[in-house]
Amino acid sequence: MKHILAREVLGKPQEMAQQFFGELITETKGYDYQFTDASLQNLLIIGRFTYQVPAFKELYKDEMLAVFFDSLSTAQSHLFQIAWDSGSIIHCIYDREEEKDKLLQEKPLSEPLASKILNKLMNYKSWAGYLDKFGDHVIDLKAPSPGAHFYTNMLLGKRIGYSLPLQSTPKSVVDRLGGGSFRAHAANQVLATRWDMLPEENGFPANRQFYLVEEGKQIFYSADATDSNVLTAVCRHSRNHTRLEYTTACGLLITRTIFLLPQYQGLPMATEVQRITIKNTGKKERKLKVVLTGMIASAVPPALMEDVVYSTVIMESGILNNAEGRLLAYVPHYYPDYCKGDVRFGTAMFYEKGKKTYPGEIGTHYGDFIGSGSLNRPQGLSRLTNRLSTKGPGFLALGKLFSLAGGEEVTADQYMGLITELQDTGVRQETLQKEIENLHSRFAKKEALEEALSTQMNWYDDYRCYLQVSTGNKDFDAYVNYNLPFQVLYQTFVSRSFDLTQKGYREIGFREIQDIYASMYYFMAMGEGEYTKSLLREWIEKVLEFGYCYHNFFWKGKEAGKWSDDGLWLVQAVYRYVQFSKDMEFLEEEYEIPESSGKKRKVYDTLKAVIRYSGTVSIGNHGLPLIDFADWNDCLKVDPHYLTGKEKETLTGPIDGYSESVMNGFLLKLAINHMEELSSDLGDLEYREELRKQKLKLSSNLQEHAWKGDFFARVLFNRYGDKITYLGAGGDGFSRQKEIPGTYFLNSFSWSVLSGEATEEQIGIMLEGIQKYLMSPFGFPLMSPTDLSRVAQATATGEYFPGDRENGGIFKHATMMAAAAMVKASKEAEDIKLAVKLRDLAYWMVNLVLPFKTLDDPFTACGNPRWCTQYINSHTGENIGPTLSGTSTWLTLTLFEMLGIEYRDGQLLLNPMLSEEEEELRFTLKHNKTYYEITVRKPVGLSRIKEGTYRLVLDGRTAEGNAVPLTDDGKVHCLELEFAK
Repeated sequence: MKHILAREVLGKPQEMAQQFFGELITETKGYDYQFTDASLQNLLIIGRFTYQVPAFKELYKDEMLAVFFDSLSTAQSHLFQIAWDSGSIIHCIYDREEEKDKLLQEKPLSEPLASKILNKLMNYKSWAGYLDKFGDHVIDLKAPSPGAHFYTNMLLGKRIGYSLPLQSTPKSVVDRLGGGSFRAHAANQVLATRWDMLPEENGFPANRQFYLVEEGKQIFYSADATDSNVLTAVCRHSRNHTRLEYTTACGLLITRTIFLLPQYQGLPMATEVQRITIKNTGKKERKLKVVLTGMIASAVPPALMEDVVYSTVIMESGILNNAEGRLLAYVPHYYPDYCKGDVRFGTAMFYEKGKKTYPGEIGTHYGDFIGSGSLNRPQGLSRLTNRLSTKGPGFLALGKLFSLAGGEEVTADQYMGLITELQDTGVRQETLQKEIENLHSRFAKKEALEEALSTQMNWYDDYRCYLQVSTGNKDFDAYVNYNLPFQVLYQTFVSRSFDLTQKGYREIGFREIQDIYASMYYFMAMGEGEYTKSLLREWIEKVLEFGYCYHNFFWKGKEAGKWSDDGLWLVQAVYRYVQFSKDMEFLEEEYEIPESSGKKRKVYDTLKAVIRYSGTVSIGNHGLPLIDFADWNDCLKVDPHYLTGKEKETLTGPIDGYSESVMNGFLLKLAINHMEELSSDLGDLEYREELRKQKLKLSSNLQEHAWKGDFFARVLFNRYGDKITYLGAGGDGFSRQKEIPGTYFLNSFSWSVLSGEATEEQIGIMLEGIQKYLMSPFGFPLMSPTDLSRVAQATATGEYFPGDRENGGIFKHATMMAAAAMVKASKEAEDIKLAVKLRDLAYWMVNLVLPFKTLDDPFTACGNPRWCTQYINSHTGENIGPTLSGTSTWLTLTLFEMLGIEYRDGQLLLNPMLSEEEEELRFTLKHNKTYYEITVRKPVGLSRIKEGTYRLVLDGRTAEGNAVPLTDDGKVHCLELEFAK
């Protein structure tokens, strides 16, 4: 008996193909492999594609081809070699039981079979879709999908000028069939999500779908592109909206547009809309019924884990009718008072023959609707029951009959939303009625919804205009100019809690503030400085008086002082804001301190409290910050016990017996660097001097205790005596591979450089280690193979197979931190060879992270061509979700570093680092209403501001140095930076 595991047979089909068919297999081409049976001894192979595609999966959908392939002997291996130029296919058979000279035989393939195979596969390059000049992903819904995240879009509402926008901005996720789900404030679902083992399924399958019925027969279902009546079906995922278009054999043109409404005064806080237009392209009049469906989320999501019956019996269906009896909205009613703080609703508005009408039928019971059928073919479709169910779930179907003359079209708009007071109190009945009436009034005319979409699009276009690049690479330019800014924008409001595969209720925390490191420049370029401060405020007010923070928060914070790096991320955010805006007064503004009975504190004093706590209280024997429960992304939990922030209030550091985080030591040093500048600008010279002394001591501790000769350590231990003293770097004793002398953690390199602590010699030494121990064809793994069993059992390295996530996976968030550090160091290094090596490695890594690169090999790389996913498996090269991570943010910050965008005291410091072959780069920066059109020219090779061999020309006049004063005069200024040859 043999137990065969999946990872043991990775690459086996390719090896067998070479063994059986030798030179017939072209190594540079892609093939699809399928074992003939469960013995895994023989193969079906088809190929000479540009990249690997699921060819057999598509071929088996054809009955004639399925019969043919099933007729082949499973005791033989079969190669179908396609010659695309001649349009022919060679069928070769390998039979291990034959004599040596007969092992390999060629067998003719009939012309009908060959033609059918070629017709099925000839368009394989279009299966993954394509990106247009705006970065939109255009998808054939009849084509196979490369993976769970490949065909998704993300949508965001807009609440600028309204209260608590960080947590109250609505957000949606949309798949290629228009499915998915929708959240309002915090983690409050509006459309029900779906918890199961399939990452492809986010929302309940009925969400955002609809049917067409003619003469009592279903003729169309929006989630089924394979129906024989559907001739073409195309999805276009665009920035902040999704459009779908179908043509049918019966003569209909159907389009759908899905987006979130911007906030309007007096309307629900969160509303998602789907506009459906149905056009009769024939000449004959059609009488049709449209049925719109959705599933409203539970008001008590935790109950779904324990008592589904409870979740259903605490609600009943309800409707809101106007005085004429027209159905204004479906509004389920929850019994417990604690469920009444948010009211979810669904409604529809129809526009035919120039007139707005209302739903004529409603169904509220899922079982009645489905009957003995399925969502694809429900039995209750012809006539909805118009019954209100006395228990849940909150299923909704709205029906409307209409007639279409030849060439005529009808529009159906489906709205799903949530009304709230953003308080613990229930929504008043008058508020519910007023906001629903206002919604109907606002969109009484068909054109009003088009204006709402334009408002959303115009706002985003204004946002993204902060940075526009022109490199000559159309895919790169479209990505940076359209899609990358949107992912960073989306992440600013949703933590890491909500995309296609993130279905839980993780709250916002201090690590998520990194997203605003990038998005704040886009906001402030729009003139939204106050809005930026309102976002920062929600983090500032989660720092407790002693200087530790709530790790997570939605309205109220929790886990105070449990993680050790939280507050240090805040210092970087405030520093970036002040340096760009010159708004020193912000540091003097006062905000509430949690758990202090209403006391307030200046922003500046909040930052001082963070540094005091992190640098003098919560420190270990070596003077570095304690690791506490975990550092950074929770992947390292090496202490079985830890002290909370509250427990440390009666202590003074150093605290014995607990582990220290070297990365947090670097974060602390960077925070001190920033506070030195801010204290100097404020004239707080006494505190500045205190910081300088603290920094000298911290730097000394890092060099003496954390530098281990070939790398900075990751952790310093204080509970094993001299037996175990550190983790990370050579000689630590934790390596899982004998040929690697220790364990190496990418962030130890990155933050030693970003904090300015690593010397040039140390950078060079660590870079050699990265190239030896932290390199794969797909990027830098987060860490080399590590065995932590001697110190801890509950660490992320023990949660995953090698190559996945924190166990040797390529954590793209961390790779972009490393790339940013490499570019920074390449600008400063005295050693030219080292500078070149740093620059080239950074560009190499960025090129691997750019999401549109997945289209080069979509069925292997997977991922998403518009959004950064979180990981790459270092063994397979697969881009693995979720799509929400720090990757897009740190990619943006790395691009800023490459372009040389840095702000100091309200000035732009232009310090670019272009790639070796790049000779010219153009980009535009927007500052309020002023534009700076910037051109950088250099010869092939390394060109740096450091050498001083450049000329900077501003509006035709030569400028001194590389600092450019930022003005707000509403003009266009031309800036040319030219390096000498």
